[in-house]
Amino acid sequence: MKKHLLSIVALAVALLTSTVADAQVHFGVKAGLNLSSLSLSGDLASNLKTSNQAGFFVGATVDASIPLVGIGADASILYDQRSGKIDNGTDTETAKIRYISIPINVKYSIGLADMANVYVATGPQFSFNLDKGNVLDNVSHKDVKAADFFWNVGAGVTLLNHLRVGYTYNIPISKTVDETGYSLKNKTHQVSLTYLF
Repeated sequence: MKKHLLSIVALAVALLTSTVADAQVHFGVKAGLNLSSLSLSGDLASNLKTSNQAGFFVGATVDASIPLVGIGADASILYDQRSGKIDNGTDTETAKIRYISIPINVKYSIGLADMANVYVATGPQFSFNLDKGNVLDNVSHKDVKAADFFWNVGAGVTLLNHLRVGYTYNIPISKTVDETGYSLKNKTHQVSLTYLF
């Protein structure tokens, strides 16, 4: 019995090792559209209104997948520009944020071999603010965070192993601005186009 159990364990380890060794890695370029919604909270938040604004992102990506299993991961480094409008009843101010963003996602794909597959993905995103202190005219340097942390959920389709169209929602975990009277979080919908070499 022990010999059979050891044989099964050894076979499982050998299959797992060979599968990981056969992992496919692709590099690519990624670009897309941001639609940001600024979420306000705090004592002054009731006097402020926000509206969605479009932005964009572009950068490099790496994608790794394990054939037949459907599990993979991707990571990117992106120039990421977002914006939103804040209205206090008398003035409207545009909040502009430029990040270097690093999303790291785990994916599960199902599909038709090399022709097409659909996937779902989730993972953390670390975004480093390039405009610290300049997001809003009336916000001091100390109130704007140097980095934001998001959790991503998304889905998409990959065609012919090279062209990927995806949707991602960035759930804000951290606050972009934490000022006396109100705080601001940046919720963003993203539509992306990726070409894998």
